[in-house]
Amino acid sequence: MNGEQQSHDAQKTLTDLRDHLARHDKPIAFFFGAGTSCSVRVPTGDGAPAPPLIPAVPGLTAACKKDGADLGEKYAKAWALMEVQCVEAKQDPHVENILSRLRMMLNAIGKNDTLSGLKTDELEKLEESVRKTIARLVTPDLKGLPTDFPHRKFARWLAKTSRKACVEIFTVNYDVLIEHGLESERVPVFDGFVGSYQPFFLADSLRRAETAPGPHWTRLWKMHGSVTWRRIEQDGRIRVVRGDPDLAGEMILPSSQKYDESRQQPYAAFVDRLTRFLEQDDALLIVAGFSFGDEHINNLIFGALENRPRTHVYALQFEELSEDSVLIKRAYQRSNLIVVGPKTGVIGGRRAKWAPSDTPAFMDGVFELQETPAAAGVPETPKTGLMKIGDFARFCNFLDSMAG
Repeated sequence: MNGEQQSHDAQKTLTDLRDHLARHDKPIAFFFGAGTSCSVRVPTGDGAPAPPLIPAVPGLTAACKKDGADLGEKYAKAWALMEVQCVEAKQDPHVENILSRLRMMLNAIGKNDTLSGLKTDELEKLEESVRKTIARLVTPDLKGLPTDFPHRKFARWLAKTSRKACVEIFTVNYDVLIEHGLESERVPVFDGFVGSYQPFFLADSLRRAETAPGPHWTRLWKMHGSVTWRRIEQDGRIRVVRGDPDLAGEMILPSSQKYDESRQQPYAAFVDRLTRFLEQDDALLIVAGFSFGDEHINNLIFGALENRPRTHVYALQFEELSEDSVLIKRAYQRSNLIVVGPKTGVIGGRRAKWAPSDTPAFMDGVFELQETPAAAGVPETPKTGLMKIGDFARFCNFLDSMAG
């Protein structure tokens, strides 16, 4: 625990967040990670706990590892070697880092070379297996979705807000849950693609306001690609277009290392857009469901916080983070980075527990008082504060209540 402060006031923290979100003149953006998608659960009907509709990164990693191993023993050994390489490079050996490593090897390997025990065609086979597994798992049947799934509540809040500048949503998710939620509430959204027959990606629309719809349109930037994107050749040129989900996962882009310009173009344009947003005076970025495991994106966010003291980031965390996590370390250094975890928060560069206090109605569902076992000789059972706004479903309930 850093600093002398014994506790943080949860009511003040949530009131400040609510006030920021209610301001009509404040540049606001959201950054969504895999935790937002796995918050959606569809009851199975047998009384058992409902599993996530789309697995989080650990679930995707386990499935991709299994499907890779099913290709043969050499592929299982190659995966294990890449896990070791990730750890040696101080990277989490999750599927996105493994896929990035596969693509770097494909870029580097010679015709007769072998890397991690695999030849070029074998590396391509494993890389294709990973893409297809991801695409299959993030493209579930959406017909059974609950009517009020979290993304739809988020969209309902958006529909009821009025702002001078557009709200921007950055996401590293490949699925279409956020699109489905926005369209269910008839929120006009622009994602960088233009056209009506085969909408194509127009990078210039992210750089120049006059080439994009007006401020009443929400912006959606899918930084790591989408299952609805694919590449086509037209008149001798390769372009990225949007259409029905592609189970080949051709445009799944988990890293800054890309095959070619056509794959890199969307990623580079979205990175530039995130940088431009964070450079705005008094900008606010709300991060949900993101583990800060992408070093490149981390550098963009942390760099902006260092150079722009009036830019603020709220990092809503589902799980409590250790002292040596990169997010906690950075929050100690920057007072404009607020980390909101279940048991503790880092505010003003200080980490402390949430004070047990009475909660007004607007905090229902996002903050709770819990009893802890009383020590011997203590007449009353002590209580502790538990923050639950890091659960994307509860965060969306919080927004929905703001919308009335």
